[in-house]
Amino acid sequence: MKYEKKVTLNSRELLQADQLAKRVCAFDHTVKEIYLSNQYNYFPEMPTFIFATEKEQMVGMAMIYADEKPGEEVDLRVEVDPDFRRQGIATELVRQVMTVLAEFGYHDYNFGSEKAFLEQNPQFLTNTNLAIDDFDYYMQAEQPLPIANDELASILTVREMKAEDKKSLIPLYCVAFDESADSAVNYIEESFRSKQPVNYVLTCHDEVVGYSAVDVGEDKIDYFYGLFIAQKFQGRGFGTFFIKKMMELQRAKGTKAFSLEVEPNNQAAIKAYRHAGFKIISEVTYLKRSSSKEKAPE
Repeated sequence: MKYEKKVTLNSRELLQADQLAKRVCAFDHTVKEIYLSNQYNYFPEMPTFIFATEKEQMVGMAMIYADEKPGEEVDLRVEVDPDFRRQGIATELVRQVMTVLAEFGYHDYNFGSEKAFLEQNPQFLTNTNLAIDDFDYYMQAEQPLPIANDELASILTVREMKAEDKKSLIPLYCVAFDESADSAVNYIEESFRSKQPVNYVLTCHDEVVGYSAVDVGEDKIDYFYGLFIAQKFQGRGFGTFFIKKMMELQRAKGTKAFSLEVEPNNQAAIKAYRHAGFKIISEVTYLKRSSSKEKAPE
């Protein structure tokens, strides 16, 4: 078995990683595929991917998502091909991940999983010494529901983000996600400068009042993230209008379906997404060590 660390993946590795993720999802009856970019990582030079290959075929991979400075929590995903499980691959991947995190000053982390996987593997948490720390709802929709509010349509506009929007977006982003100005600047700047994602803003009488990034998936399944409506404009149907309109615009580009994650206590957002046509199809769980024992998820 060969292990390799990479900051980014080349086209061949991206293809193999995508194929691995699909095999894992099909076998585990899960839906969320692994994120395959280091775009938002705080340290652009930090190894993001660690993968295992057997006869030039990728059979396991770990991904590090560390968009905050050291001291903040890091999100980890570990995937192992179903045909290669229980061979110590995940253990070695996690060991190498821990080495990378220590080198860059990170000590707090969680492992991403899904409720469906945990239900099929009831001994997993005990065997790995992990516990559920938090969870999000994973929602999907195939097409937007009709926009029925003509009054909103007369005052709201959805368009792609422009460079001049950054100045007004950054303070709104800080409030929406309780982030520092540095973090907001990094996120908005990085999103805007890259080819991916597509960035949309919602305006009310030409004032920017909302934002969302849209990651365009290889299978024409778009993923919405970073979505927010400015606080003083919430509770007026703006969020539902915004996401419906973005779905319309992306459908015109060939998108087949849409997905997003939302915290279960964010009932206002869940209501807006349901009104736009989204349904909860999975629970994404975040697992943390329940003690100092060092076991790895297989």
